Amino acid sequence: MKNLFLIGMAAASMMLASCSSDENVEMANNKNAIEFKTFVNNSTRTTNDATADNLMKFKIWGRFESKDGTKKGAPFVARDMTKTGGVWSYGTPLVYWEKDYKYSFQALAPHDAYTFTAPTEYGEWGSLTFDNKKGETDLIYATNDFGLYNGGSCPAAVNLTFNHLLSRVRFQFTNGMDDGSGVYVTDVKITNAYANGTAALAASIDAVVWTTSNPQELVFGKMTGKVDDKTGRSDHKYMIPTTTATDYTISFKVTRVHHGVTDVYDHTATVSLALQPNKSYQLTATLDKKNINPDEELCPIKFDVSVNSWGNFTDTGITM
Repeated sequence: MKNLFLIGMAAASMMLASCSSDENVEMANNKNAIEFKTFVNNSTRTTNDATADNLMKFKIWGRFESKDGTKKGAPFVARDMTKTGGVWSYGTPLVYWEKDYKYSFQALAPHDAYTFTAPTEYGEWGSLTFDNKKGETDLIYATNDFGLYNGGSCPAAVNLTFNHLLSRVRFQFTNGMDDGSGVYVTDVKITNAYANGTAALAASIDAVVWTTSNPQELVFGKMTGKVDDKTGRSDHKYMIPTTTATDYTISFKVTRVHHGVTDVYDHTATVSLALQPNKSYQLTATLDKKNINPDEELCPIKFDVSVNSWGNFTDTGITM
């Protein structure tokens, strides 16, 4: 069986947005209350991707300790942050800055997609477990190690820049047939995507470490349209990142329409990927005469042409 090669293209999520993506918490008449502003790194605005526009709720944790380390506490424990009319609020009671205390904050969304083990110390970040199910939930995470508050003027709102803890993956197929065939791809699956994972969280998204388990089937479904001009593209799914390169087994069905008949081929391919959080991967393949039939390369029909000679003229008498 011939192998079909797929190429993974990784693209970091865009980190640019307009100022309208920054949203502040209103704390009128409470000058020393802790405020937050939010920002979500995103590269597209599809239905399931978390963005600054569709983020309406998340949970916040905060730890602090005195400058000399003798006093420690948790001013925020799974506190709901909600947005109403474009304004973020964590409700009452308010939490106030304390002079000569060090603060660290972290936030997670969506609020019901994970199990979080919160740390008890300032500057630590805990861990979470996650069930990826159908790969349709975008898991986002933000931290801010504010450090020491020295008193004086009140701090600005605490910046919470959310990054995506998972990887986005999609497929793109190109029709490389040179005989006018129509090519369609359906039933695209990664048969050994990890269903469960535990993330050791960190201050930076790049330092988050995932431990994966329970490989299962992840269905990407049908491509959008005929596989011509790179339009054969799947929706993306979210996958749990891996710390090392992993061999993923991919299966899909190719339908080829040619010369009034239809042939269907079942394909299996392997791609090695080390998925990273907050990055997008496009797996691409060209279907051509070498691989569209997974069992053998298509052979072009050829003709060897010759013309028999007439031979020499033979004199034949004419009776007059």
